[in-house]
Amino acid sequence: MSLNIRVIAPDGLIWDTIADEVILPSLTGQLGLLKGHAPLITALEIGILRIKVNLSWTPIIVLGGFAVIKNDEVIVLISGVEKMEKQDYSEAKELLAKATKNLDLAKTTKEKIDASQEMKIASSRLQAFQF
Repeated sequence: MSLNIRVIAPDGLIWDTIADEVILPSLTGQLGLLKGHAPLITALEIGILRIKVNLSWTPIIVLGGFAVIKNDEVIVLISGVEKMEKQDYSEAKELLAKATKNLDLAKTTKEKIDASQEMKIASSRLQAFQF
């Protein structure tokens, strides 16, 4: 039971492997994919793309994009990827607190949009520690 998954960003191929399961951060919520999934095109939110290979999950923080699922092949085209750094959990919590404060202080529409994006990325970093 496997899926071929390729994750492609503007600067090149990020991931290309055979996976047992994939969980996408779609705009409508988490979307789990297994072998035999129905064909689908879905938009992706800023969040964590999870890939399961040999009973081990790998999280990738994606900055939005699209996924195409067909014939047990998953092609993920993303706007960008956030590097998973070896920061500690408390640092990730601080970044989320700062992003939340920036969102509260935002006044203009642009500031609110930018702060909202910053908060989604910070939240995804914190969630990535679960995997």
